Amino acid sequence: MEKELSDDRDMAKEACVCGFSPASSSRREEDGSSVSARRLGELLGDAALASRLVASGRASPRALTALAALAEQSVRMGIDYSSLGIGWDHPNSRMAYRTGSHRSTMAPASRNRAEASRRSLAALVAAVGECSADAEDGVTEAFIREIGLRPEEPAAKAASFEGVAAALEAELLLPLRALNEGEIRQTMKGVPLPTAELRQVVRTVTGAVLSRPGGFSDWRYGNPLGQEQLRGLTTEQLRAWREPMAMEHPRGVRTHEDAPGELGFFWATKIGGPSHGFDYESQCILPLLANARHKVILLSDPGWPHHPAGRAHWRLLWSLGQAEPEPRLWLETVNCDFDAHGLATEVWALAALRHALTKAVTMRVPLSMAAPLAEDLRRVAESQGFEGEVRPVQECMLLRPSNAVVEASDYLSPEHDWIQRAEEVTGKIPRCLFIPRSK
Repeated sequence: MEKELSDDRDMAKEACVCGFSPASSSRREEDGSSVSARRLGELLGDAALASRLVASGRASPRALTALAALAEQSVRMGIDYSSLGIGWDHPNSRMAYRTGSHRSTMAPASRNRAEASRRSLAALVAAVGECSADAEDGVTEAFIREIGLRPEEPAAKAASFEGVAAALEAELLLPLRALNEGEIRQTMKGVPLPTAELRQVVRTVTGAVLSRPGGFSDWRYGNPLGQEQLRGLTTEQLRAWREPMAMEHPRGVRTHEDAPGELGFFWATKIGGPSHGFDYESQCILPLLANARHKVILLSDPGWPHHPAGRAHWRLLWSLGQAEPEPRLWLETVNCDFDAHGLATEVWALAALRHALTKAVTMRVPLSMAAPLAEDLRRVAESQGFEGEVRPVQECMLLRPSNAVVEASDYLSPEHDWIQRAEEVTGKIPRCLFIPRSK
């Protein structure tokens, strides 16, 4: 058994971002459709069935890729949240989901559900090959079912194949299943939460994701509460904040605010922690998903090629104390993935700081950091040639209403997570600012 688990981990570590098993050197010479079909046959336990599907010509390369990803995520990686619920017993890293060997994945309820998913997908593949079902429609309907939505729900009706395919490419079956099937009842400190309201937030997020590629990102910044959170920024500042900026750094490290579409946000808080994971303390990830003021800076390292290895929460907040609220770019600490051992992480904090400073200068918005980092802030600003002032401050921050019903932060409140339907003002928080010089 120990050897099998080791083999599973090795295979998952070589997997691409979609979660597929690695292609050997001979497979890399095959076209993408053949690789997807082969993997689909492996997961369904019926290579001939997958071959017949390819021979029928009834499934486009995009549909074949989506079918293989759907099988990977529902069969091999599948966890039955409807039975197990959400809680701290689930994996705490992305690789632990990909290996398919965690106790949540191996639980009888999860394996039973995975087998039901396998049979259902096999029936779909057979029907498509026999010309009695459409591949793209079948993938869309299967994904909706796998994440616990009913076909008549608005989020399900909003789904398109392209939106579902993008979600599968981002490995979102388990995050969306956990959020839709889990019951969020209380804060980390045990304060009751409005379950029905949070369920509606989850359904709205899900519908935005499944509607089309880019639909989630457009919804985040385009809904009324999102626009209110960013009210006061200029058009240029809004454009710069929304842009998923990326930078290259020494030793091959790359910082990036995920990528266009921002679907990587669903996995961001499984990078180190304690994490606000989608399947434990699930309410804590909702502010990142639903609020236009909230992003993450991800760090990708060549020593960990499987997915981003670091992340830092990244917010656009408003400072009080002036005639009008002033914007602040608010950077929090860098966390490292629990499985990414042995990396030269000493360069990560400076990389995140360079990224944050560059965006602050671009937006002409002060950057707010933890007070002890003032000297690092000054040194990096000088090394980058950024003109401005580093100043210690104690500021009260204005929190406009959360589009997630709740807010979560160890830096903004001692509550960790709390209901935040109305404007709130924090106490004075000691920070240091880099204030870009006005042009």
